[in-house]
Amino acid sequence: MKGKKNRYEWMIALRFLIKGKGQTLLIVLGIAVGVAVQFFLASLIGGLQISLIGNTVGSSPHIRILPADRIAKALSSSKTPSDSGRVLYDERTEIYSWQQYVHDLKKDPRILHAAPAANGSGFIERGVSLIPVFVKGLSDADGLAIYKIKDKIVAGIPELVSDSALLGKSIADRLTLAIGDKFYLRNDRGDQVFLRVGGIFDLGAAAGNELVVMSMDRVRSFFTIEGVSVIEVQVADVFRAEKIAREYGRRYERVKIESWQEKNRELLTALRSQSSSSITIQFFVIISISLGIASVLAIAAVQKQRQLGILKAMGTTNRSASKIFVIQGFLLGSAGSLLGMAFGLLLAYGFISGTEVTFGLEINARTLLTPIILALLASVIASTIPARRAAKLSPIEVIRNG
Repeated sequence: MKGKKNRYEWMIALRFLIKGKGQTLLIVLGIAVGVAVQFFLASLIGGLQISLIGNTVGSSPHIRILPADRIAKALSSSKTPSDSGRVLYDERTEIYSWQQYVHDLKKDPRILHAAPAANGSGFIERGVSLIPVFVKGLSDADGLAIYKIKDKIVAGIPELVSDSALLGKSIADRLTLAIGDKFYLRNDRGDQVFLRVGGIFDLGAAAGNELVVMSMDRVRSFFTIEGVSVIEVQVADVFRAEKIAREYGRRYERVKIESWQEKNRELLTALRSQSSSSITIQFFVIISISLGIASVLAIAAVQKQRQLGILKAMGTTNRSASKIFVIQGFLLGSAGSLLGMAFGLLLAYGFISGTEVTFGLEINARTLLTPIILALLASVIASTIPARRAAKLSPIEVIRNG
C-alpha cells in the first residue's frame, strides 16, 4: 500500500511538470547553467592552483633544514673589563651531524625523500666565456628524486659520477655545451676542476635551469665543506609541509627549519583569494537556483490549487500534497544537474582547447559531485516553500471558490 502511495505521488509530480513543460524547461536550463558555472570554476581554479603549486615546489624541496644562522657563545674569560657580559656569535654555515638527521627523517611515513646537499658558487669557463653558476652536490637517488632530474633530463644520463656534471638547460644553451663536451669549473678561491657534460636537464623554472649538479663528495672536496650545506626534504602532502617543519623545529635545536610556505606567502595568499572568490560565486549561484525553483514551484502551486483541492477532497493527505512538490524539486534538480555537468565539461574542455593555457583541469570526485549535490539540496530545500503552501491548502475553500 505504501509503495502504491509513493508511486502515486511521483506520478502526480511528474504529470504537473509535464503539464507546465515551458516552466519546467526554463528551470532545468537555469539549474544546468548554475551547475555548469560551478563545475567550470572549480575545475579551472583547481587546475590552475595545482599547476602553480607544481611549478613552485614540484621539482624542489618542500622543507629545508639549514645551519643555524648564529650560535651564541658567552665570553667566560674576558681579557678586558669592557668585554664582561658580551656575547660572540659563531657563524655556522654547515651541518655536521647530518647523517643522524637524514636517518631520523627517513623513518617518518609523511616524508617521501630526505637528502643532504652541499652547495657552492663558482664559475664555468669555456673558451673566452665565463659565467657564474650555482653548484649543488647531491648524494644519492633521493637527491635526484627531489628535483625530479631523472624525469626532466633532456639529454644524456642522470648519473652522478666524479668526472662529470649535470647542467641546467639554460647554462648548456648559453655555452653551447652538449653531452660529452668538457669545461672548467672554478670556485671562489681560484681552484678549478676539469669536467665533462654527463646530462642536461630542464626543470622548467629559470632558477632551476641555472644549476650545475655534481656528486656531493666532489662538491664538498672542491668547496672545502666538512659537513653539508642543507638537508632537503619532500613530503607526501605539500600543504602539510609547514606543520611538519614546525614539529621538527621543536625537536632539532641546533638547526633552523623552513618550509616552502614561508618563502611563498604571497602565492598562498593569492591561492586563498582565488578559492574564496570561487566559493562566493558558487554561493550566489546556488541562491539564484534556489530562488528560481522556489518561485516557479510557488507559481505552480497557485496554478494547481484546484487540482490539489480535488486531490485532497479525494483523500490525499497534507503530507502527500507537500511531498508532490518536494519530488518536483528533486526531479528538476536531478535533470538540471546532469545536463549542467555535460555543459560544464564541454565548457571547460572548450576553454582549454581554444586558449593557450599551460595548465589542465582538476576533474575528480569533488569537482564532479559537489555542484550536483549542492544543486540537488538547493532544489529540494527551495521546493519546501510551495510544499508548505500545498499542505495548508483547504480543499473546501478551493472547490467553493472555483
